Amino acid sequence: MTIKRTLYLTIIFAAISLATPFVWLKIGPGGYSYYGPEVPDIFILGGTILGKDKSFWGINFAYKFQLIVILYFIASSFLTIRNLKKKSIVITFTLVNSILLLFFPVWLWIYTGGVICNSDGADLSVHPHVGVLIYLILVSLNVLTLLKLKKETKK
Repeated sequence: MTIKRTLYLTIIFAAISLATPFVWLKIGPGGYSYYGPEVPDIFILGGTILGKDKSFWGINFAYKFQLIVILYFIASSFLTIRNLKKKSIVITFTLVNSILLLFFPVWLWIYTGGVICNSDGADLSVHPHVGVLIYLILVSLNVLTLLKLKKETKK
């Protein structure tokens, strides 16, 4: 597989991640007794959050920040494809994307913790969702791109 194909797959999976849930915060019995029977579970998606009021500044910032970072990731992968002949640009964008992927689990942990802290009495339990698989695919594609870059720069 070429670097170009790997980057196209990266763009596709990053775009899919926008609508994919990463974390499911299930409301527990205490949450139903506190908020009533109609309170929804919370889903943290790549590009938004469902089941949570977005008017609180922390939640509003968190989902928009995550959306912007994923859109940057997509745009930088696209720009990398457009500049494949300029190795310094390719290496720079790929390394920046590697750093973003490296820190994503930390960010998601902080984001999830913030949502839980903002959900007083909801009795939430945390469940990873299918977005974690998309994340692992993106990490694999990024590592593959780095290995291909290393191989090409040795030539």
